[in-house]
Amino acid sequence: MHPTQLAIGMMTGSSMDGIDAALIETDGHHYVRTLATACSTFSPAFQLALRIAEYAVQQTAGHLAQATMHFPQYITQYLDSTPVTTHIRNALSTYTLDRIMQCLTEDHATLVKRLLQQTPFTADAIGVIGFHGQNLYHHPEQGITLQVGDGQLLANLTGIPVINRFRENDVQHGGQGAPFAPLYHQVLVNQKALHPAAIVNCGGIANVTYISGPKPEQLIGFDTGPGNVLIDRFIREKTQQQENMDRDGRYGLQGQVNQAVLQQLLQEAITDPDYLHKKPPKSLDSRQFHLIDAIQHVSIEEGAATLEAFTAHCIVDSLNVISLPPPKTWILAGGGWNNPVITTYLTQYLHAKMGPDVSVKQAHDYGWHTQFLEAEMFGYFAVRSLLDLPISYPNTTGVSQPMTGGQLHRPSAFV
Repeated sequence: MHPTQLAIGMMTGSSMDGIDAALIETDGHHYVRTLATACSTFSPAFQLALRIAEYAVQQTAGHLAQATMHFPQYITQYLDSTPVTTHIRNALSTYTLDRIMQCLTEDHATLVKRLLQQTPFTADAIGVIGFHGQNLYHHPEQGITLQVGDGQLLANLTGIPVINRFRENDVQHGGQGAPFAPLYHQVLVNQKALHPAAIVNCGGIANVTYISGPKPEQLIGFDTGPGNVLIDRFIREKTQQQENMDRDGRYGLQGQVNQAVLQQLLQEAITDPDYLHKKPPKSLDSRQFHLIDAIQHVSIEEGAATLEAFTAHCIVDSLNVISLPPPKTWILAGGGWNNPVITTYLTQYLHAKMGPDVSVKQAHDYGWHTQFLEAEMFGYFAVRSLLDLPISYPNTTGVSQPMTGGQLHRPSAFV
């Protein structure tokens, strides 16, 4: 029996719409329990500022200093092709890249305080915060993975030790730096003895964890393809930035899948045309997806339905690249499953491939907090980092050996 401690995990995903936070109790080994959750939403102007920050860093191939120096011109370039209101345009003119990172960190600190207000705990009772930060650039082949946010500032503002920069050590040792979810998924499955099982996390990018048993070597995890990243991009373009997503599948429910366009998406929408056929470990970054020309020429309803089918198709096709026996239990986690159209197509494709006895359930059916699993995960990893335990493995990221990760920031007395 290992001693437990309290930790807060915090996650901002590729949708860039806000922050999820979870207070957990964990021993960093086999036990985890969620005590409270909270979330916050970024303003439309700040969401766009983050997208411009991502654009700037991508234009400089991950060189943050260059992106910072030339940020005003990247704002201009981005807005030249993106219609926005005068109010948002004026708000964006006040941002520098440094200011965006400061605001992002301050928003995290505010959410920590709000989360704790829901509980009987004070900051002194919390052992650590796991602070993922906002991913702006992930290119492990270049040895670069960049998640921004000021860990020291967050520690100072909250009075709680902070661990961030979880992915860098993995990438520096030959790993993909993603996905990290499989190890946490296995802890949840082990607690309920559900293996063999597959857990599919659908955020901006979808990833799957195949778990055949309780040991770290009995799992495989990798990114399957897009989650909501292309759907969100398509909806933003079709609505002139007035809507950010196909909320509740409202457009997709009214559309039919264009099979010809779907086949083109499978061949062309990922910049590496062989990605879907590669064996894991493997990972993706949002910059590796693009909206093909054919999708621009269909209605918003047909396009949404086709992109949602594409997400589901890629998930089911992941069965073609694993050597484990296909599990009959599939568990869906992440905000992407709020879109019922993706769920419908996934269930349909799984039954067509594996038969009608496949069980497809939502994470909340097992008492898990679907929206907050990734936040919980980084609280768990922060504790493992404190204990100097691995957070990634060769069979999850391709790293050379089980790898620790994260950088610790202790609160300063001078804030």
